[in-house]
Amino acid sequence: MPKTDLVYCLLQHHSCKLSRIEKFLLEVKLLMHVCCELSEIFKSKYKEYHRLIKSNLNQDENMSNIKFMQEMIKDILSTREYNLTGIAIHTRIPEEVLFDVATGMNIEPTFETSRKIFELHISVRRNLYDEIMRKVASAYLVSQ
Repeated sequence: MPKTDLVYCLLQHHSCKLSRIEKFLLEVKLLMHVCCELSEIFKSKYKEYHRLIKSNLNQDENMSNIKFMQEMIKDILSTREYNLTGIAIHTRIPEEVLFDVATGMNIEPTFETSRKIFELHISVRRNLYDEIMRKVASAYLVSQ
Protein backbone atom coordinates (compact mmCIF):
# COMPACT_ATOMS: atom_id res chain seq x y z
CA MET A 1 0.00 0.00 0.00
CA PRO A 2 1.49 3.39 -0.95
CA LYS A 3 2.35 5.86 1.79
CA THR A 4 0.01 8.83 1.81
CA ASP A 5 1.90 12.11 1.45
CA LEU A 6 -0.30 14.74 3.09
CA VAL A 7 2.05 17.54 2.06
CA TYR A 8 1.90 16.51 -1.59
CA CYS A 9 -1.89 16.28 -1.41
CA LEU A 10 -2.08 19.85 -0.15
CA LEU A 11 0.67 21.54 -2.10
CA GLN A 12 0.60 19.41 -5.28
CA HIS A 13 3.71 20.23 -7.36
CA HIS A 14 4.91 23.05 -5.05
CA SER A 15 5.99 20.63 -2.29
CA CYS A 16 9.34 20.00 -4.00
CA LYS A 17 10.44 23.49 -2.87
CA LEU A 18 10.46 22.39 0.78
CA SER A 19 13.38 20.69 2.48
CA ARG A 20 12.88 17.21 3.88
CA ILE A 21 12.68 18.57 7.44
CA GLU A 22 10.21 21.30 6.41
CA LYS A 23 8.03 18.70 4.69
CA PHE A 24 8.11 16.49 7.78
CA LEU A 25 7.16 19.35 10.12
CA LEU A 26 4.39 20.48 7.80
CA GLU A 27 3.08 16.93 7.59
CA VAL A 28 2.99 16.66 11.40
CA LYS A 29 1.07 19.95 11.60
CA LEU A 30 -1.38 18.82 8.90
CA LEU A 31 -1.89 15.49 10.61
CA MET A 32 -2.74 17.29 13.85
CA HIS A 33 -5.35 19.41 12.04
CA VAL A 34 -6.79 16.40 10.23
CA CYS A 35 -7.09 14.44 13.48
CA CYS A 36 -8.84 17.38 15.18
CA GLU A 37 -11.32 17.69 12.31
CA LEU A 38 -12.01 13.95 12.27
CA SER A 39 -12.49 13.96 16.05
CA GLU A 40 -15.11 16.68 15.68
CA ILE A 41 -16.87 14.71 12.94
CA PHE A 42 -16.84 11.52 15.00
CA LYS A 43 -17.93 13.37 18.17
CA SER A 44 -20.86 15.00 16.38
CA LYS A 45 -22.39 11.55 15.83
CA TYR A 46 -22.71 11.13 19.60
CA LYS A 47 -23.56 14.70 20.60
CA GLU A 48 -27.28 14.03 21.14
CA TYR A 49 -26.55 10.82 23.06
CA HIS A 50 -24.19 12.62 25.44
CA ARG A 51 -26.69 15.43 25.90
CA LEU A 52 -29.39 12.92 26.84
CA ILE A 53 -27.25 11.13 29.41
CA LYS A 54 -25.85 14.48 30.61
CA SER A 55 -22.26 13.30 30.56
CA ASN A 56 -19.56 15.80 31.40
CA LEU A 57 -17.04 17.22 28.92
CA ASN A 58 -14.03 15.31 30.29
CA GLN A 59 -15.78 11.99 29.78
CA ASP A 60 -16.68 13.03 26.23
CA GLU A 61 -13.07 13.95 25.50
CA ASN A 62 -11.70 10.68 26.88
CA MET A 63 -14.32 8.62 25.07
CA SER A 64 -13.53 10.27 21.73
CA ASN A 65 -9.78 9.80 22.11
CA ILE A 66 -10.16 6.14 22.99
CA LYS A 67 -12.49 5.38 20.10
CA PHE A 68 -10.65 7.19 17.29
CA MET A 69 -9.44 4.11 15.39
CA GLN A 70 -12.69 2.32 16.19
CA GLU A 71 -14.62 5.19 14.59
CA MET A 72 -12.35 5.12 11.54
CA ILE A 73 -13.04 1.43 10.99
CA LYS A 74 -16.78 2.00 11.43
CA ASP A 75 -16.61 4.87 8.93
CA ILE A 76 -14.78 2.70 6.38
CA LEU A 77 -17.40 -0.03 6.86
CA SER A 78 -20.23 2.50 6.49
CA THR A 79 -19.08 3.31 2.95
CA ARG A 80 -19.67 -0.35 2.00
CA GLU A 81 -16.49 -0.32 -0.09
CA TYR A 82 -14.93 -2.79 2.34
CA ASN A 83 -16.13 -5.31 4.86
CA LEU A 84 -13.90 -6.34 7.78
CA THR A 85 -12.31 -9.13 5.72
CA GLY A 86 -11.61 -6.70 2.88
CA ILE A 87 -9.97 -4.23 5.27
CA ALA A 88 -7.85 -7.06 6.68
CA ILE A 89 -6.72 -8.16 3.22
CA HIS A 90 -6.02 -4.62 1.99
CA THR A 91 -4.13 -3.49 5.08
CA ARG A 92 -2.54 -6.87 5.90
CA ILE A 93 -3.82 -6.59 9.46
CA PRO A 94 -5.25 -9.81 10.93
CA GLU A 95 -9.04 -9.72 10.91
CA GLU A 96 -9.09 -10.61 14.62
CA VAL A 97 -7.06 -7.49 15.41
CA LEU A 98 -9.42 -5.31 13.36
CA PHE A 99 -12.41 -6.91 15.06
CA ASP A 100 -10.93 -6.16 18.48
CA VAL A 101 -10.33 -2.51 17.52
CA ALA A 102 -13.76 -2.14 15.87
CA THR A 103 -15.57 -3.54 18.91
CA GLY A 104 -13.54 -1.54 21.42
CA MET A 105 -11.80 -4.57 22.92
CA ASN A 106 -8.43 -3.17 21.79
CA ILE A 107 -8.35 0.52 22.65
CA GLU A 108 -4.63 0.94 22.01
CA PRO A 109 -3.77 -0.45 18.57
CA THR A 110 -0.12 -0.27 17.51
CA PHE A 111 1.13 2.71 15.56
CA GLU A 112 1.56 0.54 12.46
CA THR A 113 -2.01 -0.74 12.69
CA SER A 114 -3.32 2.79 13.20
CA ARG A 115 -1.28 4.09 10.26
CA LYS A 116 -2.66 1.42 7.91
CA ILE A 117 -6.24 2.09 9.01
CA PHE A 118 -5.66 5.84 8.61
CA GLU A 119 -4.26 5.40 5.09
CA LEU A 120 -7.18 3.21 4.03
CA HIS A 121 -9.61 5.75 5.50
CA ILE A 122 -7.93 8.48 3.43
CA SER A 123 -8.31 6.45 0.24
CA VAL A 124 -11.94 5.53 0.97
CA ARG A 125 -13.03 9.00 2.13
CA ARG A 126 -10.98 11.08 -0.33
CA ASN A 127 -13.65 13.82 -0.56
CA LEU A 128 -13.72 14.21 3.22
CA TYR A 129 -9.95 14.69 3.34
CA ASP A 130 -10.03 17.10 0.40
CA GLU A 131 -12.59 19.17 2.33
CA ILE A 132 -10.48 19.05 5.50
CA MET A 133 -7.40 20.14 3.51
CA ARG A 134 -9.35 23.06 2.01
CA LYS A 135 -10.49 24.06 5.50
CA VAL A 136 -6.93 23.87 6.86
CA ALA A 137 -5.54 25.82 3.90
CA SER A 138 -8.21 28.52 4.15
CA ALA A 139 -7.64 28.85 7.91
CA TYR A 140 -3.92 29.21 7.26
CA LEU A 141 -4.49 31.85 4.56
CA VAL A 142 -6.87 33.83 6.80
CA SER A 143 -4.31 33.87 9.62
CA GLN A 144 -1.61 35.31 7.34
